Amino acid sequence: MKKLLLAAVGLLLLTQPVMAAGISAGTGAFGGLAIPVVQDDQSQGTVFGFKGRVKAMSIFTLEPNVMFTKYGDPDIDGVIGDPEGSKLTSFGLDVLLGSSLGSPGVSPFFFAGIASYKTKNDQLQVDESDVGISGGLGLEIGLGPKLGLEARGRFVIVGTEGGGSKKAAILTAGVNYHFGL
Repeated sequence: MKKLLLAAVGLLLLTQPVMAAGISAGTGAFGGLAIPVVQDDQSQGTVFGFKGRVKAMSIFTLEPNVMFTKYGDPDIDGVIGDPEGSKLTSFGLDVLLGSSLGSPGVSPFFFAGIASYKTKNDQLQVDESDVGISGGLGLEIGLGPKLGLEARGRFVIVGTEGGGSKKAAILTAGVNYHFGL
């Protein structure tokens, strides 16, 4: 909970200089499902997070973000005990192409990003940090000049020690607040 509070305060502090410069910016919160792809050691789980938004150019938006994922317990045959799903925390930066901050109406966009992913599972004694990439599609429905509802589909690939990777599809919905317009 302490990390969550620090992340939210950090995103708010990040947006203060942007507002003073008169640049389009915003913040948002989201939640949804994390679905492991070709993984037996996790099952479907939940994800939530926070993001800041800064419109860098007319068609690009930068989005620093933090996500918290809790995967479900795996169903592995032949394993004694009942292993728990892992917790994953990521700190990243996405670049959006085609987003419009605070515009009424429907605004589709593409995005790609890079992040640091920290995987933790006390029961399996896993505690590692890796770099990953992600990308996908999103849609924001502007309800007015300041508020928007958003849906997003993201595909994540995280490199692992030993040369492999873990993959997941993440489906989220959230709300964005725009300021500095």
